[in-house]
Amino acid sequence: MAETFKQPWLGVVGAIITIGLALVFSVQFAQSTFVGWVGEVIMCSIPFQIVAIAVWQGNYPGFLARLGQPAKGVAIVALMAVASAVVTPGILMAVGGSVSPPTPFATMFTVLSVCTPFWVMPLFQCWPVSALTKHPAGLGLGLLALSYLSAWAIWQLGFDFSAMRNAPFYSASLDPQGAFPAWDIITFMVTASFVIVSVMMFDFWPLTVAVERFPMLGRQPMRTVFSATLVLALSAAIWSGFVLGLRMDPVDYMVRVPVSCLFGQLLMLHMMQTAPFQAAAQPAKGLALMAVVVVLAAPMYWLYALVALALVGPMASGAPGYVLDIWIATAMLAVTFPMFVTVGEAFRFWPLLRSAASPEG
Repeated sequence: MAETFKQPWLGVVGAIITIGLALVFSVQFAQSTFVGWVGEVIMCSIPFQIVAIAVWQGNYPGFLARLGQPAKGVAIVALMAVASAVVTPGILMAVGGSVSPPTPFATMFTVLSVCTPFWVMPLFQCWPVSALTKHPAGLGLGLLALSYLSAWAIWQLGFDFSAMRNAPFYSASLDPQGAFPAWDIITFMVTASFVIVSVMMFDFWPLTVAVERFPMLGRQPMRTVFSATLVLALSAAIWSGFVLGLRMDPVDYMVRVPVSCLFGQLLMLHMMQTAPFQAAAQPAKGLALMAVVVVLAAPMYWLYALVALALVGPMASGAPGYVLDIWIATAMLAVTFPMFVTVGEAFRFWPLLRSAASPEG
């Protein structure tokens, strides 16, 4: 069946529809419900979505490979819902004290658990799990386990909520009392996710150049060590430049810079499929994509802010509550980002791309 749209119009139309649906969905809830239960439940499905799309390519379990659209997309969304039904109560019990609705203890850990898969899958190329098994089930479940274990280790060693001890939600028994203020480290981890996706937009160009000159850097575990060092250094430079250098509030910085830039990155990767720069060589391709990302960041931030204020109600930004900031971050991170991946990868742009209605392979 003939394609209805081609890139870049496929991505443009798909992005407009997806952003519209995301915003319509987001404004249906009261602010507290949206940033609490709604954001928590959806974000708990994202690590599984990353495995299903990035590792399993939408073809595992095996029955998915035999499905056409929209059945395949619906099945992947259903599996994401099952994953969330398992993970959500697990996180609430493990770090949230089984408190309902979710407190910042649970929501911050959930955001952290969305960040760690970016490290263990695209950046580390699934190592060390890939060294132990190549079976899709073992690889996927192993990567999920490693992502959550990594998040738990960072949580225990890094997060300190003592600055929030006077907040109603605070409980000393749930505070990991780690090395860094909670807002500082969660904003750093989101920054690192932005940096990792930036490297992906360059097709890992800095890493490939280094490996060509020093082949030992391409072998594990040296590749993982080198990749992690590069990302940590870049993330520290960006975070320090804005938070320490420009003295931006960490939460304001997180929403305006890495979250808003991630918005553009996922749009360019999953909606636009890097159009119109697919044929460009690196690093020109990466630079062009990043230029679009930077241009999109501010208007997308203001679009979400204006919609929230107009359709949800007055919300204050900034400390101490960060009400508007957290709403924008939730609408982008928990709703729009996974919708980009769902529309572009799980549904393969169905029904805009009608050729996707036939089974693959």
